[in-house]
Amino acid sequence: MSKTKIISFIDHVGRVIVGEHVKTKDNVHHIKEPAVVNVQMSQENGQISVQLLPYIFREFVSEKTREKGAIWQFKDESVVMSSNLELDAAIIKQYQNIFSQPVAKAAKPVEGAPEPEVIKLFDE
Repeated sequence: MSKTKIISFIDHVGRVIVGEHVKTKDNVHHIKEPAVVNVQMSQENGQISVQLLPYIFREFVSEKTREKGAIWQFKDESVVMSSNLELDAAIIKQYQNIFSQPVAKAAKPVEGAPEPEVIKLFDE
């Protein structure tokens, strides 16, 4: 990836967002491919794990948008920014990996293949 500025901020509902800062114009931050930081605690050992979840999955957008990257706009009055936050290299790498992976193509059904068995979950 080229030299990009990956930033983090808090959105209007309190989620931590990580994304590529494209520009700020007229008090609006243009963020390419934002991702929500999801923190989970393991019930087994109490350890905390961190996941980055894209605002919108790449499979949902056109190929053209996927290649360019979706840019979202966040108004300055609805976010909280840090003046000196530097993200850890592992988080930046995880973010970059999410958006650099190829999108999986749906497999075409094989002609003449048997239909999968339908399993009823509830009695009718």
